Amino acid sequence: MNPKIKRLPRELTAASGVRIRWARLSDHAALLPLIRAYYRFDHIRFNPRTIVLALTKLLRSRAFGRVWIMRDAARAIGYVVLTFNYDLEFGGIEGLVTDLFVSAEYRGHGLGRRALDIVDAYCRTKGIGTVELQIENDNLEAQAFYRRLGFKQLARVVMTREVRSRSS
Repeated sequence: MNPKIKRLPRELTAASGVRIRWARLSDHAALLPLIRAYYRFDHIRFNPRTIVLALTKLLRSRAFGRVWIMRDAARAIGYVVLTFNYDLEFGGIEGLVTDLFVSAEYRGHGLGRRALDIVDAYCRTKGIGTVELQIENDNLEAQAFYRRLGFKQLARVVMTREVRSRSS
């Protein structure tokens, strides 16, 4: 590790007293309702079996990414997920913020910004120079928020498909 880069603390406390720390496997049950709420908010299909398996794998292996959980005392109130992608255009590994969610009553207090500051600090320690995310077309508030933080919209269309079986 570069000696000029300070180690990222495992836990940070926002000005509001909300703690943001690396999620552990023991946070699994607290994260699931937050993930469900985020998916409902963004109109994403929530398949419990798929989410449980993927979250377990992510919490068990740092090779896939990191999850941070936000807590106000014992109450889980938000989370952010960073996964990794390899892209030549961005010099190799790039970070993908796949989920960022803060419970409605905690929005507008800087927690989303703080979560992304933590993501940036983590990426700097790992030599990751680019962070990407996706936003729903109709979520103009989120688009404005991310633009204020320096994100730029690329002139691309995101397309996905499930991997086809051999018989397709």
